[in-house]
Amino acid sequence: MPQFQNILFPNDFSKSSDAVISHVAGLARMFDAKVWLLNVVPSLEDLHGVSESYFGPFSAATLIRLEEERKPLVEDCLRRLQCIQQQHFGRLESEVCVRSAGVAESIVEYARETNADLLMMPTRGLGPMRRFLIGSVTAKVLHDASCPVWTSPHPCELEPFHSYRRVIFAVDYLGMGAGRLIPAAEIAEFFHAQMSVLTALPPDGTSGDESVQKRNRAVAERLREQIAARNLKASVHVMEGSPGEVVRQVAEEMEEADLIVIGRGHLDDSAGYTRTHAYEIICNAPCPVLTL
Repeated sequence: MPQFQNILFPNDFSKSSDAVISHVAGLARMFDAKVWLLNVVPSLEDLHGVSESYFGPFSAATLIRLEEERKPLVEDCLRRLQCIQQQHFGRLESEVCVRSAGVAESIVEYARETNADLLMMPTRGLGPMRRFLIGSVTAKVLHDASCPVWTSPHPCELEPFHSYRRVIFAVDYLGMGAGRLIPAAEIAEFFHAQMSVLTALPPDGTSGDESVQKRNRAVAERLREQIAARNLKASVHVMEGSPGEVVRQVAEEMEEADLIVIGRGHLDDSAGYTRTHAYEIICNAPCPVLTL
């Protein structure tokens, strides 16, 4: 069972961050975890959305003045973060921190410093890439963070936190993500939730219907064998289509899931198909996604 004892919550004071506060506090209470609240005042190049070379024509004195003007901003962010801490995390163990540097890099670095075992954030906030469903900061964090990451693509539509009732574990059809079956099952068990295991197969337009059905049955049987071998209980879904759309369909229309678990993995392991489509899964998900 993943032991979530240190939860890192990067907060940029956006509506998206506000929407997930109850989920951060809710999970922290359930796991008796400490919450680390972080705000990052972007570095100059991040703040302006340009490369460092943009500042080449400016004199050293000008750059120093710009940095000094950011000091009141850092102090204001600290006050705002302390207000959030007092209002929403007053009964929980928590700490606040404001840094001034690259946003994604600071989040990943602070996660290492605090030994965070869960990182919770919306997919987009106030960054210059907010027009995209998954912002550049979240994309970098998902790629670089070594701990599990919880995120939600539709934070403004989130209901207040409640214990998860139905959990879907989306696995890769090649390696089947067998190594993550047990952690996913233990998460479902912790919440006393029903668990389903899902895999999406790429469409096979070269074979006949009978051949495709045979392939699908074989994959489903392999999944059931892995589940039974680990003494787990879970229903199985094997469907053709893009992983993002298949996961959305099963989670929303068939299981009414309130948490999706996927293996983020590495490029050289068996999570390849799922990992390649992780952003797609998160974008299409009707509920929060936890990447292990």
